[in-house]
Amino acid sequence: MLRFYQRWAYRLYPLRTLILIIFVAATLSFGWMLFAAPVAVAEQWQLSVVLLAVTCLLLWLWATLFSRQLPSVEVATGFAEKLKLRLQYGIYYLLALLVTLMLLATAYLGLRALKGIIAALFFG
Repeated sequence: MLRFYQRWAYRLYPLRTLILIIFVAATLSFGWMLFAAPVAVAEQWQLSVVLLAVTCLLLWLWATLFSRQLPSVEVATGFAEKLKLRLQYGIYYLLALLVTLMLLATAYLGLRALKGIIAALFFG
């Protein structure tokens, strides 16, 4: 699982600035919708913009956290070093699970928002 995250982090790493630009644009759009947009537009697109911002933050976090080289257990000589490296692996696994759960939650909410947008456009 960590190798999968590391491979995708290497692919996402060059796109970090683009992801941050999209995050800033989504945040500014949310601010506009909160204070200046018409109510109909804000109701329809506010959740989508928030989900885009959260997803961009998660992808940036993924690219930043998992782009580092994973520690190698074979290099460790003593018991304390092996224990330390295994704890680091455990923490990386917990971070990977947390990022996965948050991405699944945002994907679920994104699909719900998309369903609402499609329902409003075609059946409203």
